[in-house]
Amino acid sequence: MKTHELPGGTMILLSNLENKVYECMHEEVCKEDMSERDAYVAQQLVNKGMCARTQREGKTYFKQAPRSFEWAIQM
Repeated sequence: MKTHELPGGTMILLSNLENKVYECMHEEVCKEDMSERDAYVAQQLVNKGMCARTQREGKTYFKQAPRSFEWAIQM
């Protein structure tokens, strides 16, 4: 288990598999380039607020959501 900080400062626990998928999303990752299992885990991370999902040109992309200290820098 790993802990990560959500935007807003809330800490959340991730399983080892969720953490592995999360660490692979430094840049946008297309759902078509992921295994079915990793795509499912990525959707779980979206539901938890750890990742963002966007759709462009009929394709789905996943990317890490910025952490709370990154939000402060962007403002």
